[in-house]
Amino acid sequence: MSLRRLLDSTPARLARQSSDLLQLVVLAGTALVTVYGVGTTWLVALRLPPATLAVLAALLFAASVATYYVRCVYRPPDFLIEELDGSLVVTRVRGDDGRDHHRYAYTRRQRVRATRQIRLVGVRSHWSGQNRVVEEATSLFPEHRLLDGAVAEEDGRVYRWLYLLGPLARGRRVSVGIRQVFEDVYAPMKPYYRESCEERRVRRLSVRVQFDRLDAPAEAWQVVWRRTRSGSSRQEVARTPCEPRGDLTTGKVVYEVTLRRPDPDCAYGIWWRWPDDPPRRRPASGPAGAATRRTGVDGVTLAPPTGRR
Repeated sequence: MSLRRLLDSTPARLARQSSDLLQLVVLAGTALVTVYGVGTTWLVALRLPPATLAVLAALLFAASVATYYVRCVYRPPDFLIEELDGSLVVTRVRGDDGRDHHRYAYTRRQRVRATRQIRLVGVRSHWSGQNRVVEEATSLFPEHRLLDGAVAEEDGRVYRWLYLLGPLARGRRVSVGIRQVFEDVYAPMKPYYRESCEERRVRRLSVRVQFDRLDAPAEAWQVVWRRTRSGSSRQEVARTPCEPRGDLTTGKVVYEVTLRRPDPDCAYGIWWRWPDDPPRRRPASGPAGAATRRTGVDGVTLAPPTGRR
């Protein structure tokens, strides 16, 4: 486990909040003693039943616990994703050295609702192939500015933010998006694409991958991945065959997954097999976790190595 994950783990976070918890316990104890003293006086003066004091104490304790949870434990996201639409267009291209590789045009569009005043909407990305050319990412909407972290962090992801060029008030909605093109010139991309809810509740999730008809996969599956615990890699939990949707006029083949209210802890996507790759069996739970460790766009996450592409 990396140092960052250790510091961000729940026990470490609760340890950092121990002083707040101690203050809360002292405050609650003082309040309970005060309520008991005042309540006893009123019970004697007004001849109220002893159950009244117990009810007041229980209400105060419940209010203290709720206050601690809201202030120290509950961390609501800055925004909720109402609709998320991810698309990956895969085309075969020939490099200067005469060898074929693939170009991946990735777009992610999402409609978000602010839960507090925000100016930035975060986007994470990670390409699993290799290219010596740094491809530029751009905003889908010219009225927004893309702030690029440019350097991968310890988890291998590059963090970016869409700057709205002004504040978005709580409860307001806005559509944001990112587009990026990548070519796997020196190491092939791994053959799957998925989108995750990033632990947020999403009303509608759509994942789409498009190929040229002459370069279409031999077969494809709709796959669900789940993270078993915080900080761990995702593991495959479900797979079903996916039929392509062809367009004879454009010569394209499209695989698509659309879901209503998907599980926030899961990622959903398309896993395919190239015609020159051997049939691949579903991995066991152990190897699957290890295999998916280096994947990624949360945005584009492309699969574990299966040998030659």
